Amino acid sequence: MKFPLFILSSLFISQFSFASNLDTWQQQAKQQNLANHPYWRILLRYEQQKDSQWQSIVNDKTFFLSAEGQHNSQAELQATLAALATDNITDKAVSCQFPARVSWLKTQLQISDSQLPKVDCPALQTWLTGINPHQATLVFAADFINNPSSMFGHTLLRIDTAEQTEDTRLLAYAVNYAAQTNTANGLEFAYKGLTGGYAGAFSILPYYEKVKEYNDFENRDLWEYQLNLSPEEITQGLKHLWEIKRVNFPYYFLSSNCSYQLLGLLEAARPNTYLRQDFPIYAIPTDTLRRVLEEKDILRKLVYRPANGTTLAYHAQQNNPLLNKAAKALAKDVNYSVTHLNSADQARAYEMAYDYLYYLFLAHKVDKDTAPSQLRQLLIKRSQYQIADQRITPPQPKVDPAQGHGTTRLQFGLSHQQDQDISFAEWRPAYQDLLDNDQGYRRGAGIDFLRLRVGYNHSTQQAKLLNFTLLNIDSLASGNDFIQPLSWSFALGLEQEAIDNQQFSEQKQHTVSYVRGGAGVASPLHSQDWLCFALAQGHFQAATAIEDGWRVGVGGKLGCRQQTAFGQLLLDVQPMYYSDNQTLTTTTRAAYQWQYSVNQGLRVQLLNQQQKHKDWQSIEASWVRYF
Repeated sequence: MKFPLFILSSLFISQFSFASNLDTWQQQAKQQNLANHPYWRILLRYEQQKDSQWQSIVNDKTFFLSAEGQHNSQAELQATLAALATDNITDKAVSCQFPARVSWLKTQLQISDSQLPKVDCPALQTWLTGINPHQATLVFAADFINNPSSMFGHTLLRIDTAEQTEDTRLLAYAVNYAAQTNTANGLEFAYKGLTGGYAGAFSILPYYEKVKEYNDFENRDLWEYQLNLSPEEITQGLKHLWEIKRVNFPYYFLSSNCSYQLLGLLEAARPNTYLRQDFPIYAIPTDTLRRVLEEKDILRKLVYRPANGTTLAYHAQQNNPLLNKAAKALAKDVNYSVTHLNSADQARAYEMAYDYLYYLFLAHKVDKDTAPSQLRQLLIKRSQYQIADQRITPPQPKVDPAQGHGTTRLQFGLSHQQDQDISFAEWRPAYQDLLDNDQGYRRGAGIDFLRLRVGYNHSTQQAKLLNFTLLNIDSLASGNDFIQPLSWSFALGLEQEAIDNQQFSEQKQHTVSYVRGGAGVASPLHSQDWLCFALAQGHFQAATAIEDGWRVGVGGKLGCRQQTAFGQLLLDVQPMYYSDNQTLTTTTRAAYQWQYSVNQGLRVQLLNQQQKHKDWQSIEASWVRYF
């Protein structure tokens, strides 16, 4: 009976010791005010609410050990310490469920392993061993206008092992955050994404799957920013990911999105790094990327991974039209004769044919059953030439997305309209328009969101809403000898129209609501600096100043945009035939922005709207500041 008594006494002493330790830890935690420590709030995913109170954005009860944990950080800390002192259930212990919390508390309170019950966490250890973290890379996928969830770009985090090289990076794991949805309806996604209709969740998956999705299927360039984080910091971030990967977050397209949530993960990896506080209202991926790179010595290396479409377009520019024509023919018929080309061009034609056919295959524009055989035949025919591969990787753009202008724009200016002077101010939260510098952005792409312009008329001494753009999208996708993508535009909002008493006016403007959209083509002209476009357009307007309260217009938009070393020039003309008076109205615009720094510029615009022999003219000049 002595041995059982010894066991019982040992257990009693251990429990007494753990209880004594718990009292000490809780007292120390109160003295250090750990419950209100910024890092503890980060781990609990606490955010300050409108009433200035702190509360976790996680609604899942399993994420908290205390029933009050979602809104009481002190109660959650006490519950965590209590569980830490007594819980020793394999994989379900607090050390196994919340390893990031426990490791931080142990450091802050100087708790040694000898003071704790022995706990094994095989599931956690297997997971961490499988990932084998050594290095972290923040990956930015360029914007994809045809997908509402990626209109402003997308960020994810790649975790590399020590053994990986640049040739094996695709085998690494990637941490991704996205809305949980199966809908293919872009409008439905946009609405629910803006209103919080989806839950968001973290996932970890092979990096090559995301490269295939973004690089290959959606033709989005990838920018890989290798971060200067230690393996210990990365492991701490992954421990926090382990804590949150099983719970859902409220997903908002403009605020609690992929980039915002990844900032929280980086905050957990490196204490005393507070990134999310700079994005209290909305978080645009390029802005969050810039914010991360502002951290001292955070960037170790940058790698550019061009999309298939980018590579194909670059190679097409290097070839003569005859070679490209032959390559297109080979992609349709591998037996097409190329004897009219010299040997080097013949080999090059087979290379281009393979790349083009592979591009079509990924885009599901060719038969998936016959295309693989055609691709093999092209490789066989290319191998008959004793000429080295002539394809080269497109050069990295001089300006990466982190070096482009800020997405928020503030504008102050003066406009002279007919005989009236109007001072105006304009605020745009996001993102880019055709007059903004496109360095670091997708060429020919423009997304204006929630742009507001107000003005003061010096003649009437009245303030007035001049323009409100709920959403304006310009997708001027440049074509080449191989790819002729559809260009399109869409706009929705309020604007000023030269109309009064249901007629075109040279004296007054009235506010009208509008929906405008169109589709067409865009192409470089002579120099790659010029991008010209032609769109067919439809226009709907509604206002009391219009006969019957509404009208429909049908017409087009022709124009060119030039990007120079000093600024951006935009010229366009929009003829529109309206249903109310069955008259053609032509709007002509010439605008230029001198970009004297990355985030500052001067903008001038001339506009003329003409109907029959009447016209409305305006000229404006403004100062532009990006944030």
